[in-house]
Amino acid sequence: MAEKRNPLAATGETVRVNIRRLREASNLGYAELARRVKSAGRGIPELGLRRIEEGERRVDVDDLMALAAALEVSPIALLMPSTTHGDETTATAVGEVTAHRFWNWLTGEMPLTGDAPSAVFGFISRSVPDWLLGTDYKLVEAGLSPRKEYSVRRPDKVLNRETSNGDD
Repeated sequence: MAEKRNPLAATGETVRVNIRRLREASNLGYAELARRVKSAGRGIPELGLRRIEEGERRVDVDDLMALAAALEVSPIALLMPSTTHGDETTATAVGEVTAHRFWNWLTGEMPLTGDAPSAVFGFISRSVPDWLLGTDYKLVEAGLSPRKEYSVRRPDKVLNRETSNGDD
C-alpha cells in the first residue's frame, strides 16, 4: 500500500494563496508566469502552476525562490500570511502567532517565542549572517548607570562601559 503524503499545512496554504494573489495582482497568466519562472532557472509548466495554486502540487524551496523572482517579490512575501494588521493572529506551520511576531521571525529580528536578551541574542547570532552583524550589534540594558552592553557574537562577555546619559 502506498504511503499518503503529508497534507498541505498552513505554510503551504499561505504560499499557494500568495502565489495566486500576486500573479493576479500583476495580471500574469500562467504562460507568462511559467516563462518568468523558467528565466529564473526553474521549470514549472503552466499545469504545474495551476496545480500549485489549487493546492495539488507542493512548492519546494527551489520553486519558492524561482517563483519569488518571477513575481518580483522577496521569498518572505510568499511565506507571510496576508493580514490587515500586525497584531492579527495568524495560523502558521509553527502555530498561531501575531503577524508582527511572525514577520520579525522571518526577517531574523526576533525569535518566534521568548523575549529574554539571551534568547534574542542566541536567535540573532544563529539567524543573521556574520557579514551583516558585523561587530556593532549590541543590546544596551536600560536602567541605572553604568549600563552594560552585550555583544551578540560574544554573549558571555559583558562590556562594562559607562555611557553618557546626557547630564554631563
